[in-house]
Amino acid sequence: MLPDDMEMATNMKRVPPVVATAVAVILLAMAGCSKNEPQEVPLPPPSVTTLPATQPLPALPPPSTNNVAPVASAADTNQVSAEDQAQAELAAQVKQLENDYQNTSDFQKRVTIIYELSSNDDAADVVDALAHLFLNEKDQELKIEMVNSLTDLDGQNDKKLAILSTALRADQPKEVRLEAIDGMGDAQDKRGIQILQGFLNDPDEDVKQSAQDTIEQLQNMPEPASLSSESQITGHLNQ
Repeated sequence: MLPDDMEMATNMKRVPPVVATAVAVILLAMAGCSKNEPQEVPLPPPSVTTLPATQPLPALPPPSTNNVAPVASAADTNQVSAEDQAQAELAAQVKQLENDYQNTSDFQKRVTIIYELSSNDDAADVVDALAHLFLNEKDQELKIEMVNSLTDLDGQNDKKLAILSTALRADQPKEVRLEAIDGMGDAQDKRGIQILQGFLNDPDEDVKQSAQDTIEQLQNMPEPASLSSESQITGHLNQ
């Protein structure tokens, strides 16, 4: 052992144990600080995205109650369907009777058909059928039956007066014309006055007198609520 080492060892023996321990700790700490420790890289601040302010939803308009068609109930629909079906059946019956009349030449059968027609509740179709049959009929008695049957039908005065005006023409048999004048009185429609005035100078005295009597009868009737023009009456005959 060299003299220096021996001296250092001798000196160390003289240092108290507590001081020696402290020195050792300091030396270790200095040795640790001398090492290159990795430095922490600061992280970038988190990105903050600014969201647009939420716009409130527009208020919905209240449901409109205008022009809303009422919903028909099942009972109403069934009632309308039943009425339409009944009307269609009556119209079919009238058409069948009209065809039966045209397909037979038997006088009695034709009279029966005229009676059945006038008993049908579908007055509008019945009057139309009688108008067609009257224009094509040649027999005077059957024409009279048709004119008489008009009194059994309610309403449809426009069409009735159209048939009666045709039956009043000079080319019709006299008995048919007289029956048509009586029919004007039975219709109790003051529009018949204007029609009958055209026959006040008729060559046949019976027709002229009957027209005059019926005019007076109609003039004594109260005024109806509304009247159609004579052109409307003749228009029904041309349909």
